[in-house]
Amino acid sequence: MRRLAAVVVCSCLGLAVVSSAPAFAQNASGTSEAPLPKILGIYREEVRPGKTGAHAANEAAWAAALTKGQAPNHWLAMTSVAGPTEAWFLAAFDSWDALQKEQDALAENAAMTAEDDRFNALDGELLSRTSRTIASYRPAISYQPGVSLPTMRYMTIDVVRVKPGKVREFLDAWGTTVEAHKTAKMDEHWAVYQVNAGQPDGTFLFIYPMKSLEEIDKSGAMHADAAYRDVVGEGGRMRMNEMIAACVDSSQRLVFALNPKMSLLDKQWAETDSFWTPKPIPASATVAKKK
Repeated sequence: MRRLAAVVVCSCLGLAVVSSAPAFAQNASGTSEAPLPKILGIYREEVRPGKTGAHAANEAAWAAALTKGQAPNHWLAMTSVAGPTEAWFLAAFDSWDALQKEQDALAENAAMTAEDDRFNALDGELLSRTSRTIASYRPAISYQPGVSLPTMRYMTIDVVRVKPGKVREFLDAWGTTVEAHKTAKMDEHWAVYQVNAGQPDGTFLFIYPMKSLEEIDKSGAMHADAAYRDVVGEGGRMRMNEMIAACVDSSQRLVFALNPKMSLLDKQWAETDSFWTPKPIPASATVAKKK
């Protein structure tokens, strides 16, 4: 299968997808005690100019077909608001054993494999590039990551590439920043994942889930507020700036909208909010894509 092929490529790292439900869904209650995925599998699709609508329709029909076929795998889909015209599909991983069992089960399901191959062929005409990434959770530089993802509608992702030999210094500085946020009781939430494969070494993904884009406006005001500035101090700001100059090779901010039609989620997640159970794609749309 196309999405699970991303998992197979990285199986040498000892990663496996959760077979019963995505680890994202473990946070459906919104409790901070629920663990985040240890590993994220990210499948990126760069959509050809003028093909965004056709791609969205094919992906929605694809997810619907696999849901109807009771596929054991799950993914959370999102599309670009700012950045390259891409769709990202996030899958949760936990162990080698779970991956092996899921791969074996899918390989034995000829009907589901054929359905997946059919949509994959259609998708290939709409894309200019695909890539696969595996990243591991870094709790020490994450801050209040336990949110109710089903209530979120957007994600901001900062892709940060650290210079060779500077990772430890980078982690230490961000650890200090996290402590400052705790002291100032900042109302923010982010999870950090360090790339293991699929992107250059030293790549970190800072993931900020949001209920609305208004949270980006509020973030700037919070960091300019005296409560936070007093905790960090002028010396702290200077050290952070020095670290960025010395350690960071590049950074890019991407903004995504979560896409329920293109997602393949478990029943518990889908029933959390009507947002996750959109109306089915009309039959005419899928027929048009098959021509």
